[in-house]
Amino acid sequence: MAELALDFVSPIIKSAISKAVSFAAAQLSTAWGLEKELGELAQKLTMIQGLLQDAEKRQESEPAIRSWLQNLTDIAYDAVDVLDEYEYEVLKHKVQTQGRKWKQVRTFFGVFNSTAFRLSMADKIRKINETLDKINNQGVLLLPIRFSGQSHSTAGARQYPETDPIPDCCKFVGRHNDVSEIVKKLDNIRSQHILSGISIVGFGGIGKTTLAKSICSKVKEQKLYDLVAWVCVSEEFDEKIILGDMLEYLDSSVGRKNNMGALIQELGQKLENRKFLLVLDDVWNEDRGKWDSFNSRLLKILKTSGNSILVTTRSDKVASMMEALPMQKHDMVKLSDHECWLIIEDIVLRSSTETSIPLDLEGIGQEIAKKCGGLPLVASVIGGTLSCEMKTDKWQEILDDKAWILQDENKKILSILKMSFDRLPSSLKKCFSYCSIFPKDAVIFIDDLIQLWVAQGFVHKSNESLVEMEDIGNEYFKELLSNSLFQDIKWDLCGNIESCKMHDMVHDLALLVSKGKTLVWDTSCNFDVQNCTIRHLRVKYKGHDLLTIPRSVAQRLHSLFSNVDVFCSMASDLKSLRSLKLEGGGKKLPASLGKLKHLRYLNISNINVRTIPKSFSKLYNLQTSNFDNCYDLEKLPTGMANLISLRHIYSTYPSAISIMQLTSLRTLSYFVVGTKKGCRIEDLGCLSQLGGKLQIWKLEHVRSKLEASKANLKENTKLHQLKLYWSSGNERAVNNNNDEEVLESLQPHSNLKSLTIDGYNGKMFPSWVGNDVNSSGSSFLLDNMVELKLRGCNECTCIPSLGLLPFLKVLCIESIHNVKSMGHKLQPGGAESIRLFPALKTLTVRDMERLEEWVEVVEDAAAGSQGVIVFPCLEDVEIFDCPLLETWSMGGFSSHHKLSNLWIELCEKLMAILSLDGLSTLKRFELYGNNGLTSLPIGLGSCISLQFLLIENCRNLNSIPSMNGLTSLEGLNLSHCNGLTCLPIGLDSCISLQKLKIQFCPNLISMYDDIKKLRSLSILRISDCENLRSLPEEWLDSLTRLKMLRLGPFSSELEEFPGLTSMHQFHPSLEALILSGWDKLKSLPHQLRHLTALKGLRLRKFNGLEALPEWLGDFSSLHALEISECSNLTHLPSIEAMRGLSNLKYLDIWCCPKLKERCAKKRGAEWSKISYIQKIKIYDNNPNRLTPFFGGMFNF
Repeated sequence: MAELALDFVSPIIKSAISKAVSFAAAQLSTAWGLEKELGELAQKLTMIQGLLQDAEKRQESEPAIRSWLQNLTDIAYDAVDVLDEYEYEVLKHKVQTQGRKWKQVRTFFGVFNSTAFRLSMADKIRKINETLDKINNQGVLLLPIRFSGQSHSTAGARQYPETDPIPDCCKFVGRHNDVSEIVKKLDNIRSQHILSGISIVGFGGIGKTTLAKSICSKVKEQKLYDLVAWVCVSEEFDEKIILGDMLEYLDSSVGRKNNMGALIQELGQKLENRKFLLVLDDVWNEDRGKWDSFNSRLLKILKTSGNSILVTTRSDKVASMMEALPMQKHDMVKLSDHECWLIIEDIVLRSSTETSIPLDLEGIGQEIAKKCGGLPLVASVIGGTLSCEMKTDKWQEILDDKAWILQDENKKILSILKMSFDRLPSSLKKCFSYCSIFPKDAVIFIDDLIQLWVAQGFVHKSNESLVEMEDIGNEYFKELLSNSLFQDIKWDLCGNIESCKMHDMVHDLALLVSKGKTLVWDTSCNFDVQNCTIRHLRVKYKGHDLLTIPRSVAQRLHSLFSNVDVFCSMASDLKSLRSLKLEGGGKKLPASLGKLKHLRYLNISNINVRTIPKSFSKLYNLQTSNFDNCYDLEKLPTGMANLISLRHIYSTYPSAISIMQLTSLRTLSYFVVGTKKGCRIEDLGCLSQLGGKLQIWKLEHVRSKLEASKANLKENTKLHQLKLYWSSGNERAVNNNNDEEVLESLQPHSNLKSLTIDGYNGKMFPSWVGNDVNSSGSSFLLDNMVELKLRGCNECTCIPSLGLLPFLKVLCIESIHNVKSMGHKLQPGGAESIRLFPALKTLTVRDMERLEEWVEVVEDAAAGSQGVIVFPCLEDVEIFDCPLLETWSMGGFSSHHKLSNLWIELCEKLMAILSLDGLSTLKRFELYGNNGLTSLPIGLGSCISLQFLLIENCRNLNSIPSMNGLTSLEGLNLSHCNGLTCLPIGLDSCISLQKLKIQFCPNLISMYDDIKKLRSLSILRISDCENLRSLPEEWLDSLTRLKMLRLGPFSSELEEFPGLTSMHQFHPSLEALILSGWDKLKSLPHQLRHLTALKGLRLRKFNGLEALPEWLGDFSSLHALEISECSNLTHLPSIEAMRGLSNLKYLDIWCCPKLKERCAKKRGAEWSKISYIQKIKIYDNNPNRLTPFFGGMFNF
């Protein structure tokens, strides 16, 4: 089976037949005199098609048939190329003769030498027909029995139940004990080491990755780590790539770092003082040197203990190599036969409308489950296959298949997967095998995948069919998904499948069945130029040498994906190319780009090209052009209007293009309204099949309601996201003062799920956005709306009533400055029970200058109803910069709420937030800059899930309710609360509190003894409380988990630091200390001398201090020392004491004028004491930064 390289020629033949029949009947074929040749080609291909089903089944076992199929494949590709050339000429002349009458067209063709073209094309078709005659004769001898050509299964025929349209993944069974055991092991060993971990070892397909994902979910649920990062390693163990992937996983905004030093520094800052779990999935590296090097780099980054690595691998040797770390091995056992049956049963039932499997099938299915070898991957794929063929004889065929008898585990798995693959129709086989061009563990975007299939000619429809090719491709994808050949499905907000992945063994199957047709080319493989049959090539190269694809190979290629610049140097040789995706290379595309007559898919997203060559306008067959994230591209290429086959245009920035001739468009990221023909709003009217996402910019250029209505957006049934933009301020060069009538006429179809209106200057929103309806239920025009964003509509005085939109999940209202009241308006006489905003999960209200109130029910709402339930599904609320807002009730926060995050900021007049009672799901509550607020709402103690409470710049807040019951609270931040005189009672019940930050509370005088009982504290900051005079005695020795402490400055009347008497008993867990003094202090607190295990020390504002003490030299573990704003500090400890700081790497001194002078490099009196330190920085002023060791230390 290792030598297997299958040909699935049926889709190619089908494509050629369809084109030949269509072209033969076309008017132009008569004009060019080619109708006879094209008709013969279609006839001969149809004859051969009748032999294919049997041939494709027998090719594995019969070399003669396989050779026949290879010859047929080659000539079929040639036929498609010739027909493509014909189609290209048709499209070319269609563009060049737009608007001319047919008589003029015939004259035009004569002028442009149609005779030469006809003779050339006729000769090519004749030669292909002669070869097809020979192949057909050979086929009749090899395959005497003819078939109808219909495969045993038809993609897209299956009906999916509405409740669960497609199975996402196999049922998670038999692994719950593994999850609990590994999580317990991780927790036990991590506290004792800086870096430790567990390796999960098992066969491919046994469920290692699924288990690791469940473990990640569990540790997040139990909050064992601050950060969790996931990296798929696969065969190539490159520490730079792994660390880069780790950084991007933690923060996708940082981008890829090419320099290892910059990468390490950035990663160090992200991991500073945070415990993390790193999952390395699918590790194959057995080179101990590579592992030790990676290990060493991680250990250099880490400053604190408690970090873990979780590795999944098939290799015991990989697991044993990792024992240099404190590692434990977990061997995965196979599932039981019953557990395999549960997986199969689950997948079969998900694809069926039945609630149970018939008994005759169940018996066979359970026998099949016994043959799955305890491997969930096999069970899920077999389950997908069985779900497609719910017949006893078909299940029996699978049970009796020879694929089960192989002894080698890996070969057996591939053989079983291949058995499922063999039962797919040819069209799906071709689509699946093409997926081998993607890297292992790649995120595959569904729209992109389908467009690639269409570009390659794998998706077919009859000439009479009204079904779109993309819809057929989507059905193909669903079929492959239902066969469990894809996994890790991600949905967008609108409920569409956005992306997926392939299991690595399923990817191995794709590589197997596409061998000889698809190649991933790196420095380790060479071309067999003489026998090369490669059609699809991915170039994956890291070197600096210029790569060149052999010309004989390049001329046959249909797909090229490349991360280096191989295209520019040989574009003219890639004459058969259908798909081109550039993932790296130069900033310029060659002028010969326009010679790629067959090109249908061009993706240069994320490439720094500045311009597109003019020849781009000659790509008449192009269907997809993707310019996403081409940030240096100044504008979309001129001449795009000529590309009349275009179906999808993607770009990051709005750029004006003429769409008048682009009537095939199905995706258009941006449309910029202009006044020229092809750029007017009415030109959208010819794009009735436009779908997906559309942004329309510069709507101020629309001159009338009539123009807007001609856009006919209400006919775009496939459009699911629409964004409408008017320019704002000085950018609005034109003002027709017609925003209201324009927006009214741009009503979309009711299928729309996401709508954004931005910059609209009308006073009222149109009726189709929302209605004032009574509770008896008049429907909205946009009943399917999931997301609504209204922004910058400064002239509007009211917001539509939106509370009865049944599916609305996201609502954002921003910068609508004339609105004073918001809420839902109900008329009397409604139903007994009303649910307002029944599906809303996220509510954002920002920058509303005149908003005074939110009221759920206005006027006589209660008059006819017994109960109003508001926001039953709400999870996230953000209220920002509403300076006149006085109250926020949110329906009294009834028990129906699922609120998780509540953030209110810059609401200066906010005086009350009504009761928090019933908010048992609230996890994060943040208040910033709400100076009118004097107290927090009652019911805080009922927020039993609250994890973070952050209150900043609420200067009149004078009381906080009891915190009794907040056992889940992890972080408490009280900052700039001028009215606060004491901390809330019940703080001692916050047994999970890890981070406590109290700063700039000038009227806080003392603290309760409650703080002694916060034994989970790891970070504590009490600072800049200018009237604080006392802290509890003997409190610090009870905080045994404290790692970071920041104290001071306190009352300037104090002559020593309060609360330090027990510091000599301080637990050695403390790693970092920031201490801020005041003028009366003449020396450092002597209790500090006991903290010899400190790694970071920052001293600030000790203006009475002239010399640092000698005992500082005992701090041999000190890694970073920062001294700031000590105006009279002159002397460091002696040179002997300073040399005792053997681990000191960072020394920062700022705003210490006397010490700065004495520490001047090579000439200062103190220089000899510090010259050995690696990184010394001395500033005159506050550098607005902390030493990397302290960065982000107290943020939460």
